[in-house]
Amino acid sequence: MKYTVEYCGYNVHNPDGDIIYRPNGSASYLFLLILAPMDFEINGERVPVKAGACILYTPGFAQSYQAVGEFYNSYVHFFTVQKEGNQIDIPLNTIFYPEGVEDINWYIKNIHKEFIAKPLHFEEQIDTYLRQLLIYLDRNFQRNRQEIPANASLYSELQSLRLRVLTYCEEDWPIERMCRILHLEKSQVYAYYQKFFCVSPKTELINARIDKAKYLLMNEALQIRQIARMTGFNDIYHFSRCFKKICGCPPSQYGTRGNR
Repeated sequence: MKYTVEYCGYNVHNPDGDIIYRPNGSASYLFLLILAPMDFEINGERVPVKAGACILYTPGFAQSYQAVGEFYNSYVHFFTVQKEGNQIDIPLNTIFYPEGVEDINWYIKNIHKEFIAKPLHFEEQIDTYLRQLLIYLDRNFQRNRQEIPANASLYSELQSLRLRVLTYCEEDWPIERMCRILHLEKSQVYAYYQKFFCVSPKTELINARIDKAKYLLMNEALQIRQIARMTGFNDIYHFSRCFKKICGCPPSQYGTRGNR
């Protein structure tokens, strides 16, 4: 297991105006979701913070904050066997404002429930929830760092189309069709797709089709020619070439080398 929780709290209310002061920090990481305004002191500077902010303290870093009025937050003290910076690229020891505060608090709620009740396999479940929380924060931060807010409407439209393409990957998806839906030129579709998702639309479509083909190959009642058609390949030879390039073996051999 990678992550273990030392202590946690969900929707915690301390007395109004309460102060947390740990000049030597804590032995564990502390992820804090602020749910009411607070004043923080970070590296000797006062930092006013609004509801919806987060901070991930590293072990040994001074923790000092006070509620402006109502004291209201959720938090997780946790340990990890590796340095967090090697795995998760989110700000450390600094305030940041992520999207999806309700989703973040949902993860903390479930971590807290497992930690308190300690049902069967609770340690494994806590590890899973905490891992998912940090991945969610990382994706959130990386998306914002790509300056997507400046193109928020376009990003939303392209993401919606992307999910549609990947869900119905067996359909014919020429770039012209995507251009008509988005009202963009070909060069714009390619450029924005690469910028937002770090992959070309064609490559991602082929990968989705091959993933679906691998799933269908588990069903021995289906012939390879049928699977090719069901995954959007009109040419069985093209299907076989793409499959071998990605999977390292032709579809006829998939599952015979431990792939299942």
